[in-house]
Amino acid sequence: MFLIIASAATLSAAAPVHSAELSHAATAYQASYETVSTVRFQQVEPRFANRPATPVCRWQAELVVNRGVTAQGRPLIAVAKPIHRFAPIAGSHAGPCEAARSQVSAEIARYSSARSSEALSVAQQDSAVLLNELDGINSLAVKGG
Repeated sequence: MFLIIASAATLSAAAPVHSAELSHAATAYQASYETVSTVRFQQVEPRFANRPATPVCRWQAELVVNRGVTAQGRPLIAVAKPIHRFAPIAGSHAGPCEAARSQVSAEIARYSSARSSEALSVAQQDSAVLLNELDGINSLAVKGG
């Protein structure tokens, strides 16, 4: 007999990467970029009829660069979005997920640190894209008004 008992949890963390001030159509915008890591944990306990259950913690993490934009101190949600997704990472640890969280957090921190220069580059290159999006919003506002 083989039975699997599973439980799941999610953990999220953010770190600032870059910020930029832009001027467009006589309005000042503040763009802020941060990497956000989201980790999903799943604890699995395979059970056999003749052996005690041994929990295994499986996890998968995603690292994303998010853009946030404010104009005159107010968030502009129309252009706030993820601008880059890194390849997800995954792994497993013997034992319960509570015991593995610090090891997983350290692994994700190393992964995030190794990609910090790429995240900064992506954020710095986003200014032109953001200005194009603001042009599109501005043209819609002008046509609608």
